[in-house]
Amino acid sequence: MTTTDPAIQAMLEGRRADTGRRRNRVLAALAEAAKDGSEVSVAAIARRAGVDRTFLYRHRDLLGQIHAQAAEPPTVPGGRGPAVSRASLQADLVAADARTARLAVQVRRLEARLSTVMGEQV
Repeated sequence: MTTTDPAIQAMLEGRRADTGRRRNRVLAALAEAAKDGSEVSVAAIARRAGVDRTFLYRHRDLLGQIHAQAAEPPTVPGGRGPAVSRASLQADLVAADARTARLAVQVRRLEARLSTVMGEQV
């Protein structure tokens, strides 16, 4: 469907230009977040870019870039290497839970042994 009304064409071009400006702000916010190691989430990038989160959900390519960058380990400002990532913290938590479970089993075994030894001495 082609529209020849100049007013409608002007509105469409204005909307496209506004979308382009907002897309550029989102891309700039992603680049800044990568550079300074700040939080990368939909809400954080939307806030930093000055756009609504629904804008990001309507533009799946931008949303995909945000999720991809959020999955990468962030860098520490000053170039000292990667900071702690969410995935590494979750892996550490799983390992700590497993260690806690192993230690709890060991404590129960030791308590059982102690109670049998103490029972024989009494």
